[in-house]
Amino acid sequence: MWTLADYVRLNALRYPGRTAVVDDAGRLTHRELSARAQGIAKGLRAAGVRTGDHVGILAGNSIFCAEAFLGVIAAGAVAVMYNWRWATAELVHGVASTEAGVVLVEAAFADDLDAAVATGDLDVSLRIFRQGPEFEALASTPGRVVDPEVGLDDPMCVLFTGGTTGFSKGVVLAHRSGVVNSINERLDVGIANEEENVGLSLTPLFHSAALLCVFAPHYMSGGTNVLLYRFDEQRVGELVERERITTSFMIPNMIRRLLQAGIFETEGFQKHLRQLHSGGGLLRMPDKQAVRALTPNVRMFFRYGLTEAGPMVTRLLNRDIMRPELDGSIGQEYSMVEARVADPASGETVAPDELGEIAVRGSAVMLGYYKIPDATAMALRDGWLYTGDLASRDEQGYFYFRDRAKDMIKTGGENVYASEIEQLLYAHPAVMECGILGVPSSEWDEEVRAVIALRPDRTATDTELRDYLRTFIAGYKIPKVFVFMDPAAMPVNASGKVVKNTLRQLVGW
Repeated sequence: MWTLADYVRLNALRYPGRTAVVDDAGRLTHRELSARAQGIAKGLRAAGVRTGDHVGILAGNSIFCAEAFLGVIAAGAVAVMYNWRWATAELVHGVASTEAGVVLVEAAFADDLDAAVATGDLDVSLRIFRQGPEFEALASTPGRVVDPEVGLDDPMCVLFTGGTTGFSKGVVLAHRSGVVNSINERLDVGIANEEENVGLSLTPLFHSAALLCVFAPHYMSGGTNVLLYRFDEQRVGELVERERITTSFMIPNMIRRLLQAGIFETEGFQKHLRQLHSGGGLLRMPDKQAVRALTPNVRMFFRYGLTEAGPMVTRLLNRDIMRPELDGSIGQEYSMVEARVADPASGETVAPDELGEIAVRGSAVMLGYYKIPDATAMALRDGWLYTGDLASRDEQGYFYFRDRAKDMIKTGGENVYASEIEQLLYAHPAVMECGILGVPSSEWDEEVRAVIALRPDRTATDTELRDYLRTFIAGYKIPKVFVFMDPAAMPVNASGKVVKNTLRQLVGW
């Protein structure tokens, strides 16, 4: 079976004149992208990179990122995808902990990498190829086409966990993760099944969903990947119209922002968009109803996954997504994934509708955390990946996500799920971002507290938000303290999730 690295050669033969990738600066055909990626692969080999070596990539959603990634894996090396939003200390940790000997850096982030090097905490032998003359020389390396010399079980990339509670861990995914995800997406949701599919990546390519579930299936099928550097409502509308976007993946907050900006009503969305995929937080029924009313011909899908699973686990299909009884469900597992709800202590499968931990088994699951054996052993047990996510599963096999186990709050003898309160608050028209935290309490064990960022054009008081929540949930779940924060100060990662350890520090809890 071919790996994603093999498609660098194959796509130049199969789809030479088709557009492969588009960004704000230009576009490349499959022939041109393959030539650039092969040049990078040959240049890396000439620089001493060998099969299995780690090569870091620090780049935004751009042609540079696409050709760098494909070039690294075409060389048989392992692509380590750094988060360009990291602070200096986080970047130092990412580079050092994954032992990259070479880093390819986009011009916009060269200063960030230089700041990391200036700390003196990185290996002095680190080689850096910056976008510009250095990188162009690499991409223009002459010689014979490189044989990647890798198989499905060899490492393909290192992607990082979200890091919402501490430093991100490097997750090692094999080449089979790229292939299995592409097959899953085509089998289960029909992504990239049509000849002229054009996918729009709005979430960063250093994340598994964008890289392996949007970019990879479109690339492998000879489709087009349109890459947007930073999310902007008006730019999304323009790109959907200009590039005739057929498919996109968006986190729920992006969908809400596009709805509020009237983008779903534009001609491009009405005429070209055929599939809308979402994940990274629950997509509530009012938002789904609004999308369906404005774009009735768009097929909607919801996905649940995590980097360690490689990444996708379950999907809620278009035929189910508007069913009221399935509102809040994350769907059933993908065709090439096995998932269950397990007792966290015994590992035994729990009865239907009982709460437990989602456990996953399948060919796309990570090889492990890079050089963190204790964490790997905790996560991978008896052939299963234990996700740390609490959920239940009904008699029909539909999963219902509750919360991260570490985000569950114990108050007054009751279990409170932060995500339940957060999703209700996100549905309030005045709330832009929020984070629910458990704070030690002598009276309640833990006290539920909320940090709220309001929309610039809206107002709400703590009393109003309490009264709103009281119509949906029990009194013990309602936050006892509300703190209001400027939206610009709210710490949000590249997945659109609030970074709770940073939030605690900011509010002093």
